[in-house]
Amino acid sequence: MNKKISLQKIVLFSTCGIFLLIVLSLLILAIASRKPVAAFYGIPERNQKQIETILQTTHTRRNKKSLPYEIVTLDSSVSLQKALKSSKKPALLFINNGMNADYAAKLAIKSGSGFESSILSPMTRSVKQTAIVQKDKVFAVPLLLDNYEIDISNVKFQPEAIENVFTLDEMEKLAKISKSSTRAPIIFAAAEDEIFLDIFGAFVESISGKEKYESAVKKIQQSISVGKSSRVAFANLLTEMCAPDGEFYETVQLFKKWEQTGILPKNYLQFQNKDVTAYMATEELSAIVIMSLTKHRSTDRNVITKFTSSFIPSANISDKRNFTIPVTYGILLKKNKIAKKSIEMLAGDLQQHLCNKTGLAPVLSNCGVPDHQSDDVRYWVAATDKPLAPLSNAAFTNKPNRTAFAEALRSLLR
Repeated sequence: MNKKISLQKIVLFSTCGIFLLIVLSLLILAIASRKPVAAFYGIPERNQKQIETILQTTHTRRNKKSLPYEIVTLDSSVSLQKALKSSKKPALLFINNGMNADYAAKLAIKSGSGFESSILSPMTRSVKQTAIVQKDKVFAVPLLLDNYEIDISNVKFQPEAIENVFTLDEMEKLAKISKSSTRAPIIFAAAEDEIFLDIFGAFVESISGKEKYESAVKKIQQSISVGKSSRVAFANLLTEMCAPDGEFYETVQLFKKWEQTGILPKNYLQFQNKDVTAYMATEELSAIVIMSLTKHRSTDRNVITKFTSSFIPSANISDKRNFTIPVTYGILLKKNKIAKKSIEMLAGDLQQHLCNKTGLAPVLSNCGVPDHQSDDVRYWVAATDKPLAPLSNAAFTNKPNRTAFAEALRSLLR
């Protein structure tokens, strides 16, 4: 009897063991075949699609039938911290420089998923400074450079006039020349919150310098941190920042002067991207357009080729510059060999393909570029100090705060 029971137990235990072994094998197989998640946060849709295309070539799955990455687009209207809570946990994140990128880098530091400092070696000095580094490990790797530029009509001006725009006075002089033949001598999409804030911030840096810009960012951050993030609260803060010697004073005075003298159209704060594009397409409507390199790339080729692009000039040609530009990072949020290799490839051998696909500027000092616009941006950034995060990302982490501040600033400029 005891023998029989013992035999039954052996059979039962053996069956259970085999079953558990099968389950464990299937579990290991499922984990091994699981795709890493690559997430995008706040990256313009056009740029995201182009980056995705290159990213999916950086690894080949064993079955060779499916793409190596599962792609997730995070909700950029909320903070990155909040967006990650309602998403699949990504191994790899693409994000532009700013407060949310700083948070992502902290997650990477916590997980210990950094890169050797050698990944930055081929990059220009100023680009290296934008990387987020701790204890000789790189936790936010620069991959692409955008820019805020002025696009000057080749139809309205002679080439020699365009080539001599190095200061705001020279830019203003060109705009005044076009007043009699152009409805909008200078124009930009001021009704679009992020574009408005970023272009305004770019002028703060160009007119008042890095210290004033960083002081403005810090004051906005402090106001939000103590719960003062309503339109009324921001209006009170702006009263202080726009007073003489305030961070925004010189830029506000310039914009008001340009509107009063007809350089900026009276309704410029209502212009959206589609309006700017329509004005650019008609020679009698625009002379100088302010936009990002990303917007430049998405503008109809037949239209944009009639304009020459340059950096936003400063008050004086000798001014020390720190351009405010979006820098696209690759950040490993957790250790993953496939994702790590992908970032190394995008920052190295595939950098030229990445630039050719997106049309943005490379981070490498010696890399092929799609055209002179991309090469110009690389040169401008390399010739200046560390680029600063644009205002919409440097001071804000979510859409409601950006919108409230943008509305308060527009009210002040009216």
